[in-house]
Amino acid sequence: MIIMNNFRSTITTIITLIIVVSCNDLNKESNRLTTFNGYYAAVKSGSDEKWNFTADTVKLWFDDKKGTPILQIKGEESAGKWKEWDEEMNSISSYDSIWFDKNENSIKGYFYERNDFYDLIGKAPTKTLRTYWLNQNNKINEILMYWIPEENTTTGEHLKPILEWALVNDSTEIQQLYPDSRIAPSRENARRWKKLLQKYNETKNTY
Repeated sequence: MIIMNNFRSTITTIITLIIVVSCNDLNKESNRLTTFNGYYAAVKSGSDEKWNFTADTVKLWFDDKKGTPILQIKGEESAGKWKEWDEEMNSISSYDSIWFDKNENSIKGYFYERNDFYDLIGKAPTKTLRTYWLNQNNKINEILMYWIPEENTTTGEHLKPILEWALVNDSTEIQQLYPDSRIAPSRENARRWKKLLQKYNETKNTY
């Protein structure tokens, strides 16, 4: 009888531990998802409240976690020519699913980005796999954006016929907007690209 009681006690303890661990895992997942949803909503709205969900410094990588990451410092406003470009091109980001990876202590999801530039050159929204790592304080402190080759077409593919047309019809403009086969980002150049691409599409649609 004593052996049986000890066995039952052991089983009860094991079951209790399993329940506690499971509850802790669910709470952790829920907390992580809540943090991400708050952060992402603030980012989309352009609100500074995004800093409520991040560490003091956030490391940002593209494609893999090698080399020196881009640092986003808490409280600093994002600036630069690409920010101007994205604003002028009305860049919109969305996702179709997110999930918690407990092995990596991260939030993962497939994200899509579209903008006026993609629309004008006939490019579908880009698809990326993003990973958001959180620290022990449930704050986002690392982000990885992986561009999925098999799910995307390159900008160069869509620009090829446009560049050929532009070199014949507006060579000075395209040489300024696309020096060394690269986009020179700025708010003004985004506006100039729009005018050029609209002109190209109008010309193309007349044939």
